[in-house]
Amino acid sequence: MVKLEEITTTPTFSNQLENKILYAKHHDDISISYTSTYSLKYVIEGTKHYNFNNQDIKITKNQYLIINNNSCITTEAKKGTKGLSFFLSPKLIEEIYKYHTSNTSQLEFLEVTQKKSSNQVGFLLDKITHLYEYNQHDFNRQMDNLFIRISEAIVQEQTNIDTKFSALKIVKHNTKKELFKLISVTKEYLNDNSSEDISLDTISRDIGISKYYLHRLFTEINGNTPLAYLTSIRLVKAKNRLRYSKDSVLQIAIECGFDNTSYFSNVFKKHTGFSPSQYRKHL
Repeated sequence: MVKLEEITTTPTFSNQLENKILYAKHHDDISISYTSTYSLKYVIEGTKHYNFNNQDIKITKNQYLIINNNSCITTEAKKGTKGLSFFLSPKLIEEIYKYHTSNTSQLEFLEVTQKKSSNQVGFLLDKITHLYEYNQHDFNRQMDNLFIRISEAIVQEQTNIDTKFSALKIVKHNTKKELFKLISVTKEYLNDNSSEDISLDTISRDIGISKYYLHRLFTEINGNTPLAYLTSIRLVKAKNRLRYSKDSVLQIAIECGFDNTSYFSNVFKKHTGFSPSQYRKHL
């Protein structure tokens, strides 16, 4: 059974932190130190600072961080910060890991700030946050299931990352962490600048890595090229604009980063089977 706790003041963490969801809405600045099990930290509003294992990591709105078991953590947050923490028991993580792999070693997450995206983890964070804040009845009814699903999602995500790094013959944890951080920074850059005129040269220059290495590493780890990933971001934004706005197709195309209506229509139809106008009519 998953426990739920809501805090508005500095938490005491007197109860065992295992298989628990903690929703924090800080009415004052806080600073607290504690020893934690595996945990996923997600910021809904504001900024949180985490110090653990000789690391200082900042996560801001719509970002999350996964911290490994038995970590001594100091958390700092300003008044008005909102977030969710998921405390996952080692037994639960071990069971999920063994179910999805034949690996007998202990799972070690890459402790890197990640931006919530359109992947399964991002989808579940959105759903849990929305239900908790706007539909408590459904949240309570689905809480155990959602907790298991997000636990599975982060284990599967890490397992997939480890598999891809193994194919690249990268085994050192610190090296994997730095490279995964680079990929995360690149994805965040593409999300933040998707409406701009971006090329591989632009990404390479702004991230500070060679085009060849960036392209190869991103493609191997993410499953598609940086520019294909950029196109997928633009298409998601365009679909939302077609669904929820009355803006013209030309306006949507330009504001979502496409050069012109013709190119936008061709790319859109290739990925959806519909032209933008047809897509809007079928909604």
